[in-house]
Amino acid sequence: MAVISRRQAEREERALTPPSKTMDAGEHAQRLVQTVRKVIEFRLGSTKTLEATQMITRTFTNEPRSRLFDKLDPGRIYFIKVKTSNKKWPWIFVKIYEPPLVTNVFKVKFR
Repeated sequence: MAVISRRQAEREERALTPPSKTMDAGEHAQRLVQTVRKVIEFRLGSTKTLEATQMITRTFTNEPRSRLFDKLDPGRIYFIKVKTSNKKWPWIFVKIYEPPLVTNVFKVKFR
């Protein structure tokens, strides 16, 4: 697992909008969790249920633009609270970058 440096974390923090208010997770959040399901299952062991319940979003404000990526929406980070069927980890918090082009940081971290 890659660990970002303090300087990288500070740079990322400066490039983001303030956090949104906590909101109920909808279908989009559930789909995002499903995209990283294999990573979660690998780290936790098999889990039958992964249910996104709440989320906070942040948007990147200083994305570099180029002809190749000019039509993309601004990048976002989703912080999603997920209920699992794992007895040791009944709740996890998943940080997902969308699109993944925004950064090379791993999509899922366990703390």
